[in-house]
Amino acid sequence: MKILARKESLSMTQLAAEVGYSVKEIQSALEQMEHMGYIRRELYGQACSSCESGRGNHCAGCGFSTSETFTFWVLTERGQTILDSVAK
Repeated sequence: MKILARKESLSMTQLAAEVGYSVKEIQSALEQMEHMGYIRRELYGQACSSCESGRGNHCAGCGFSTSETFTFWVLTERGQTILDSVAK
């Protein structure tokens, strides 16, 4: 959570290298923290409201031939509270 609090743009590979875990372990940890309400997933990029942007697919109507959507993980208020309490 400390790394996410820095609000840097890191790839999963960079994040995994920084904490010393595999990409698969990082993905699992992020999903668990999201489920617990400590972080939230934000999607940025090109997509229309009908696209399945979470899966990297675009609909025929939006005109985008490739996925330009990026996932960012952001600390929630609950996550920041936990981080602050650990730092004390």
